[in-house]
Amino acid sequence: MEQVLREMGTALQNGASLSIILPDHPNVGRAFSDQGLKRLRHEAPQAAEEGRIQAFSLATSTREDGQEHYRPIYVHAKVGIVDDLWSTVGPGNLNNRGMKDDTEMNVFTLNSDLTRELRFMLQAEHLGLIEPDDLLALSRFLNKNRQSEIEKQRGEQLFHYLKEMLDDPLAAMHLMSERARENLQRCKANQPLIGHLLPYLTGEEAIQQGLNFRKEHGWIEEP
Repeated sequence: MEQVLREMGTALQNGASLSIILPDHPNVGRAFSDQGLKRLRHEAPQAAEEGRIQAFSLATSTREDGQEHYRPIYVHAKVGIVDDLWSTVGPGNLNNRGMKDDTEMNVFTLNSDLTRELRFMLQAEHLGLIEPDDLLALSRFLNKNRQSEIEKQRGEQLFHYLKEMLDDPLAAMHLMSERARENLQRCKANQPLIGHLLPYLTGEEAIQQGLNFRKEHGWIEEP
């Protein structure tokens, strides 16, 4: 992990942007995530000031008894995307343990079309841009599965819509940041989330926001 943080810090100092999704309630506690995020912001303060370091969590909301209830979404799969060219998907953590010690296997690809389409689908789901059924239709279209003419047309429409919204990675990152901030206010007002994005807040930040933060459980999960 030390090497990964060091390389990320160097890239941020050289002008790169980083968008990372972290669980609000990781099974190993929040200390590692909070410390890692603080270190990146410390090593690349200009990137932090310019909004080039964005950290998010995923959550869902359901309405019961006239109240909105929120739960964190825990995603075990690890996905990494770099420059719309390189991507990895799998269970292995991008640290020494995941890459060297544990018996795990990721898929790595060097393919611009595949990587960009993967980013489109993930961001579309997280932002709430399209419905779950449309995500399936888009996946079938991009995979060139057998489809009816109507299904193909729908898949093509969805792809062009997402390309218009998300083609610029930095603009897409800005959309994610805006949606996360909007959803944070929705949480405070007990309103349903749009999509699944929320800002990843360190313990200090959550307390400053007046949220019910618990050291081992984060702030999204209800007591």
